Amino acid sequence: MKIINQKFFRGFTLIEILVAIAVLGIIMASLMVAFSQTQMTVNTTREGAEVMQNVRAVTEQLRRELAQAIINNNRPDGEQVYFEIKQLSRDNSVLRFGCTTSRGLMEVGYQVKPGESGWHKHELWRLQKNKKMWDYSEPGWPALNFDSPDVEPFAFGVVGFRVKYWSAKRSRWIAGNWESIQRNAMPRRIQIAIKIVGASDAKKARNVENLKNVKGVQEFTIEINLPQAR
Repeated sequence: MKIINQKFFRGFTLIEILVAIAVLGIIMASLMVAFSQTQMTVNTTREGAEVMQNVRAVTEQLRRELAQAIINNNRPDGEQVYFEIKQLSRDNSVLRFGCTTSRGLMEVGYQVKPGESGWHKHELWRLQKNKKMWDYSEPGWPALNFDSPDVEPFAFGVVGFRVKYWSAKRSRWIAGNWESIQRNAMPRRIQIAIKIVGASDAKKARNVENLKNVKGVQEFTIEINLPQAR
């Protein structure tokens, strides 16, 4: 009868087991680092795509509506169709104006609503009214009433919305107020700077008070010629 070699049945030594565990640990650690980096890349790419989608949605809507912006201080019914820019702070403005659509006249407005618990809750809100328009008795006019049923969130992650108008006399952009009721005119051109931040960066900065200290903020600027100046 053939005798089987016993060396094939000997167990592993403690040193061999420890070496195997160490090698396995190194491999697992490397896999976790690679997975974490891949996950971070995926999240960054996704957030970047969301930012660009929000920017496109805002800029396309603004261009479309501002192409139909109008003013009229002498309407037969006594209403004043206006164009107004109001500066609330260094990074936030109210833009509110009359707009003609295929369904008639409409009042449109844009303003950032600050988040109560951090920058990740900031949103750009939009006003749309087609009845009971131009109510100058609203508290804080022309700032938007966020409790109104005519106002709703339009784009998430927007932390800054600043509107400037072009001054031909000074040959520069002016970050000031514009009231067409007093001027009986719209500015020739406006510049809108939209500041937006990804969700992860916004959450990390939830306790940061000043916007300039928030990391990851991207700014996109558009210039729009207003129809009455063409």
